[in-house]
Order: sequence, then C-alpha cells, then structure tokens
Amino acid sequence: MWGVVPAGISGVMVKVEVDVARGLPSVGVVGLAHTSVAEARWRARSAIVNSGFTWPNSRITIGLSPADLPKTGTSLDLPIAVGLLAATSQIAKLGSNVSFIGELGLDGAIKPVPGVLAAAISAQRHGVSTFIVSAGNSREAREVEGLEVIAVTNLRQLIAVLRNEDAGEEVDQFPAMIDDANALGDFSEVRGHDVARFALEVAAAGGHHCSLLGEPGVGKTMLAQRFVSLLPELNQQQALDVTSVHALAGRIESGHGLLRRPPFIAPHHSISAGAMLGSVRNGVLLPGALTLASEGVLFLDEAPEFDRPCLEGMRQPLEQGSLALMRVGQTVIAPARFQLILAANPCPCGQAIGRGDGCTCGAQQKRRYLQKLSGPLMDRIDIRISLTRPTDAHLRMSAGESSDVIAQRVLLARDRAHVRWTNESWNLNAQAPGSVLRSSYPPDAAGQGLLERAESRGLNPRGSDRVLRMAWTLADLEAQDQPNNDHVATALSMRGGGFE
Repeated sequence: MWGVVPAGISGVMVKVEVDVARGLPSVGVVGLAHTSVAEARWRARSAIVNSGFTWPNSRITIGLSPADLPKTGTSLDLPIAVGLLAATSQIAKLGSNVSFIGELGLDGAIKPVPGVLAAAISAQRHGVSTFIVSAGNSREAREVEGLEVIAVTNLRQLIAVLRNEDAGEEVDQFPAMIDDANALGDFSEVRGHDVARFALEVAAAGGHHCSLLGEPGVGKTMLAQRFVSLLPELNQQQALDVTSVHALAGRIESGHGLLRRPPFIAPHHSISAGAMLGSVRNGVLLPGALTLASEGVLFLDEAPEFDRPCLEGMRQPLEQGSLALMRVGQTVIAPARFQLILAANPCPCGQAIGRGDGCTCGAQQKRRYLQKLSGPLMDRIDIRISLTRPTDAHLRMSAGESSDVIAQRVLLARDRAHVRWTNESWNLNAQAPGSVLRSSYPPDAAGQGLLERAESRGLNPRGSDRVLRMAWTLADLEAQDQPNNDHVATALSMRGGGFE
C-alpha cells in the first residue's frame, strides 16, 4: 500500500505494510514515525469501526518503508486504514500503481491534508497511475498530467470505489483565476529613467540580476515592483513547482489554483537568516524567501541594511539556482532560481549623488555602508544602474510604453534564446555557461576585440562571462544572430555602474 509524506519541497513515497498476527491485541507502528503518524492507528481504528467494518482483535504491526526516513503529518492515515482492511481480507489486495493520501476523522470522514500537489507530482514520477485523495484536495492533484485522480469523502465511499461500486466524487477544474499581471503597477506610470527602463527590459529578456543605486524617492522601488509585469507567465511545470512551494509555506490555501505569474518576494531588511534561506524541521523544508522567489523575483530594498548572513547566503543560489540546507544526518536541496533586484541609497543619508552637496555622511560612513554589499556578491550582479532624479520636464511627459508592449519584446527575445538553447539544460542567456558561450557562441570580431581589451584592463573572468551573456540578450532583443561591438559596449556600460 503506497502513501506519500512530505520531504523537502516534494514528497517521498512510503510503502505501508500491515501484518495481522496471533497474539495479545496491540498495535505497533515502526519506521521512524513521528507522533502525528503513530497516532494514525487510533484514528484508523475509530474510522474503520464507525464505518461498519471490523477491527481485528489481534497483534497488528504497521511498517513504514523506507524505515530510516523520518515521517511526519497525517497523510498516511488513509493508506494505513486501507492496508489493514486488505490484510484482514475485507477488501481485495491492490496493485502497486495506486496511492492514497488523506487524514481520517474518527467518524470515517476523509479530510484534506497540505502538500497534496507535491505529493501527486512525486507519485506520478514514481509510476503511480491512480491517486486517491480527499475531495477537498482533488482539484490540486488533478493538475498533474498523467494521473487518474479519484476523490472520496469518507472511508465507506472509498471501499465502494475499490469494489467498483462507486466512481467517487466528481473532480472539478480550478475556477478561472483572476490574476492581474499589473497588480504592482505598469511601466507606463514611470516618468524618465530611460536607462533604467531599458536595463530592466534587458534583465527580463535574459534573466539577469540587477542593482539600482539612487537617492531616496528617486524611483528604485517603483521600477522594481513593475519589473515582474515584464516577465512571461510560468509554464505548467514551473506553475506546479511554484504552487507546491507556496502551499508548503502556507501562503495559499488548498484549492487555490495554480500560480501562473512569477512570484514577487520583497522581504523587510529585518528578516533573519533562517527566514531568508529557509530551514528544515523533522525533515520538512520550511521555505525561506529565496525559495519562495524561485522562478520569480527577489527584491531587496535598502539592501545594505540586511544582515550580512542573509546577503552572503545568496551567493550559491545566484550561481547554481538552488540552495543546500545541511542539517545533522540530512541535506535538503531547495530551489532558488530567482532574479535578484537590489536597491540601495548611495550612503546612509542618501544624498551622495552627483557632487553630493547635501550629503552629511563622512567618508568612513559611506565606505562602511556600501561595504555591507561584498565584492563577491556584487560580482554576481549582471546589471548595475545608477538612477538620477527625474527633471520637471520628465514628470510632465506623457505616458511611456506600457508593460504589455515591453513584455512582448521580452517574450520574443526569450523565444529566440529558447531556440538557440533548445538542446541544452538551460533556456535563458543568464544561465548559459561562459565556457559554452566562448567556444560556440562568441561575438563578432569587433565585439570580441572590445571584450578582450576590457579583460586586459581588469574585467575578471566572471564579469567577462556576464558581459557576454548580456551581449547575447541585447542581440536577441534586436533579432541579431550574433552579438556585435555595440552589444558588447552596451553590456560593459550596464555592468560598470552602481555600487563601485
């Protein structure tokens, strides 16, 4: 009998074995069962008896395999009850292609449990073809392709389904979700900042990280909030993964529907390292801000005010797109493939722009403030832009291009990149290895010469790789087959500003 328990952001298949033997009446659960799992024996007993079936007056042993995996939650209630009914010949034994998940009430009701979407994905990958769940979880499980979902409301109905006497509850589709892509604003509301607008378009098209430096009130937060409106909708697999993570974190309710827009996560600078990076409890991942932002945008406003462990903990995810949370005896790999947008003032008072006549900070204060953003961290930021205050003429300008117009160009550029990387394990320019770009996708001769001159003047290898990735994004935006000198020059200029 197969069940699923949460592990990390996914689920692990658990084989439930029930042995009914002669001896003093007792019930034992073996296999590193947490208290919530061990108590399933009493919920199962009441549910079976109150549903009109027989609880054996024998020695019962319930084994949960793999035995060395800690198991928590109430999702194994249902397979334990069904396993006991099969062991006592009250129902026929089932094949290995059926899995159960659900919590039992004492009256036999089958209640929904959290994490069903992740459990359904794991079951489908394990070869399960039939997934039996509570009616309250059925719409979530239905989103996983190739899985027959049977919804039941109580144990008596479940047994009728297994005996082919009932078809189960009707499984509805999720209602059409009202998902406003411009909930955080539209780019048409931005006046001025032409360079920053273009830089964010490049960042969206190629998946590049970006930093914004400017005085308070200049528009950094306004631009960052509107950035997500430039990104295309998540594909089916991304939507499943993102929804699983946010459901695991309790950010959405069961039956909410798939999240189709890239998430926008903007933690306050008082966030702890554990809340930023995530933690593990009883083998279950508690997603942090980095994981919640996966496939979307992580915005750090007032970035130098964040604790150093929060900032330095991003270095691995920025390179690898994942985060290894290591605890005694276990390691959980959490997804963290996000786009980072940093925003910061030039100094604690925020007035050190241009000549800095209004700045009241000393040189030591300025240096200490921006040194909180370490060199290794900033070296992983592709685009670095300094913002200046819009003039009165800018503020009186008519509305600029809307997010929809820019998003169309972004989508076309991503489509060109996707065609180029169709046989690779990545699909965005920002994810392409520098070695592959240099050997198989170099710029033209003029662009290569400019890049080499920049390297001779101090551009490090990581920075050179990132310039080349941006050059390819610029070429995709202009529908060019190869980056040229202008693309490399523009990439170098966007790389050079900011927190230096």
